[in-house]
Amino acid sequence: MHVRRSGGSLVLPAAIVAAVSGGIIAAQGQLNGQLAQAGAGSLVAGWFSYVGTLVTTVLVLVLRGRTRRTAQVLRRDARWWWFVVGLCGIPIVLGMAAGIPVVGVALASVSAVAGQTVASLGLDARGVGVPEPIRLTGRRLTAGLTAVAGLAVAVLGGSGAVDGGAVTSIVVGVGLFLSGAVLVGQQAGNGTVTAVAGDPVVAGLTSAAGGTAGITVLLGLAAVSGRLDTVTLPDPVTSWYVYLGGPLGALITIAAAWAVAHLGTFVLTLAVVGGQMVTAMLIDLAGAVGLAWPTVAATVMIGAATVLAVQPRRAITSTSVDVST
Repeated sequence: MHVRRSGGSLVLPAAIVAAVSGGIIAAQGQLNGQLAQAGAGSLVAGWFSYVGTLVTTVLVLVLRGRTRRTAQVLRRDARWWWFVVGLCGIPIVLGMAAGIPVVGVALASVSAVAGQTVASLGLDARGVGVPEPIRLTGRRLTAGLTAVAGLAVAVLGGSGAVDGGAVTSIVVGVGLFLSGAVLVGQQAGNGTVTAVAGDPVVAGLTSAAGGTAGITVLLGLAAVSGRLDTVTLPDPVTSWYVYLGGPLGALITIAAAWAVAHLGTFVLTLAVVGGQMVTAMLIDLAGAVGLAWPTVAATVMIGAATVLAVQPRRAITSTSVDVST
């Protein structure tokens, strides 16, 4: 692996982009949840989200006039794992679509964020998705434990659960914690793809293609088993907005693929946390779920954990990585 650095830091712009993408994650989860609750179910809602992400990413490539160059990059450099990392996003898409209508956006986001925080610390320590390993110090380990404690406060408090109280919160919370941890693998992998391809949209394309293929297989199995017989889709004319999860997913993937090379996996998570949690709480405040003290306390704890783990790093502005199978 060869790393090349040049002058001029893009850390601040990358952090802003990551924070905005965090807000988009919360909005995407809300829309996918509404689509699932309207009769589509979490699997069909997730499939629409992935297909929309793939179509939007292709349109971005066409509008930029970079289809030929992208095809050349894929023929020359693409590896099988470029597409496989897209599968890492399936659990979080399905989990958010199924969990948000039950526990609300804020609690679902707390759970996913805790998983992302812990997993990103581990990946950074191993140098996955970043040019150099970032040592797991006592501060960063304490941050990970604090994030897990915040998750425990949220799910044991049972805040926001509509049916089943604390038991439902625990089930949804643990599921989304694991989904968030898996999602970090996609972010790290896309960061490496961006470094090789020189274009975050390429990472978005391969990730979306792999994820779409994976969730289409799941959809086919569900159809064969008859589990889609009761699916109903909301009117795309009157309820068009619930189908916007896909285009939002394209923005999230491309933004994270670009930002991770400048921030590292954990600091990327830090920035995403801020935007995601603020947006999630605003959505819940504006809706019927509302906020309970365990969710607010957990948000504060996870925010403190991510701030605790941040330590000075040399800015990375351009990266060249040689990856072979």
